Amino acid sequence: MAKPFRLYVCSDFHASERTWRKFLNAMKTNVYKVDAAVIAGDLTGKALIAVVKGGGGGGDVWEATLLGQHREARDEAELIALERSIADVGYYAVRVTEAERSAMEADPALVKAAFHDRINARLREWLALAAERLEGSGVPVYVMPGNDDDFAIDPVLAESTYLRDVNEQVVQLTPWHQLVSMGWSSPTPWSTPRELPEEEFLDRLSGLMSGVRDSRKTVMMTHVPPYDSGLDTAPLLSPDLRPTVSAGDLLRGPVGSTGVRAAIERFKPVLGAHGHIHESGGERRIGGTVCVNAGSESSMGILRGYLVDLGANGVERTLRVEG
Repeated sequence: MAKPFRLYVCSDFHASERTWRKFLNAMKTNVYKVDAAVIAGDLTGKALIAVVKGGGGGGDVWEATLLGQHREARDEAELIALERSIADVGYYAVRVTEAERSAMEADPALVKAAFHDRINARLREWLALAAERLEGSGVPVYVMPGNDDDFAIDPVLAESTYLRDVNEQVVQLTPWHQLVSMGWSSPTPWSTPRELPEEEFLDRLSGLMSGVRDSRKTVMMTHVPPYDSGLDTAPLLSPDLRPTVSAGDLLRGPVGSTGVRAAIERFKPVLGAHGHIHESGGERRIGGTVCVNAGSESSMGILRGYLVDLGANGVERTLRVEG
């Protein structure tokens, strides 16, 4: 009997330096004995943190506010440590003077330029580190952008000598299965870079599925999970984007994609690999399809993943792991 193919599924690193290094270490040592890894989107972070020289402390003191806490650095070693702590939670430090910070606050174009510069720089560092650490490991890594990832990163991903960007592609994954990947999401309240109306999302995904040999022997990787699957439960928001509360309880409900759900019900892939909804990790079935969302706590430096053993006849075993 052929040995099953072990897949590691994870998602939503959101620029967390600590979590990325944990991923690379796990793949380099191959502690989980996997044959391949997939990353279901959202590599980049969401915010710049100004590290201001000569702020309220004056002189050569650097100051920043991180997660509501005032931080100071009084020499180069402390400054590097401060910037590392910012990177570990998934933000981007930008060194500025008070005048430069004021200029950025007055001109969104300056913020956008600085943000693109930082996301591309960190991603290049990550890709170089992946090539250095994983070369010879025998663990291929398939990745795609998610809805929060700006299109500016696509050319950077294409530069990678190790990770393979498989967004909107069909590739051979196991001896028996092809991988179909779709990194967009259905519309969100935040109008993120990669969103599509449900109908267009389903059309694109269906177009990709038309290129597979056997839809029942595919792994469908979509950043957004299927609607009302139990993998897409999140706080329900009011029109002003605040969590809604009733009788003192936070209201939660499904926020996934009806297009993804329709595609799974129509094509019946062996596995659905998803992310996007950080607080809704778990495993569910839609018909005969096993769907997993590892969830994400990257801002806390926690790496979450799913191990899925794939055999010729389907999913043989799943296990949620973290480190």
